[in-house]
Amino acid sequence: MNEHVDGSVLYTRNEAAAEALLFASGGVITPENICLVLKVTKNEALDVMSRLSARYKARRGGIILREVGEGWQLSSDPEYYDDMAAYFQESASGALSRAAMETLTVIAYNQPVTRAGIEMVRGVNSDGIISKLAERGLIEERGHADSPGRPTLYGTTELFLKSIGIKDISELPDISSQSEAEAASSPEQAL
Repeated sequence: MNEHVDGSVLYTRNEAAAEALLFASGGVITPENICLVLKVTKNEALDVMSRLSARYKARRGGIILREVGEGWQLSSDPEYYDDMAAYFQESASGALSRAAMETLTVIAYNQPVTRAGIEMVRGVNSDGIISKLAERGLIEERGHADSPGRPTLYGTTELFLKSIGIKDISELPDISSQSEAEAASSPEQAL
């Protein structure tokens, strides 16, 4: 690597090309995408992305390189969410309703899950909410169950992961420990 007069380290050609690809795509870039663009092996692609990720961490700026699923994406650092909230404030119609959040939570923790499975947990019809979540790209069809009628199975998307700032579904908080903590801290539960 070359060093500037000011002491900053120049990017390698592959690091710069990978960064340009990340920026231009605006989405998740897989190791296969990196291999195609850089004409390198998968291990070399992973090495380039590891170095690039380290650069973003070291510079501690407002843009981070986040792992999403099996790839990477440039995004704003969640630490600055409050600073940007006024600019990106969603209209009331753009926010998810309590019922939609509840449905999304059921899907996230039980995926792949059928509509009937969602409704069993929620206790109410969820047809409209499932359609809205799919339209917004937060959930998707994941095939069909091996049961009578072969109902559709639903799961969350990479957009969902990105929206809540996690790499994969295994990073969701343990719901049983949260429920126990909430029950212990709730005065009504003590009665």
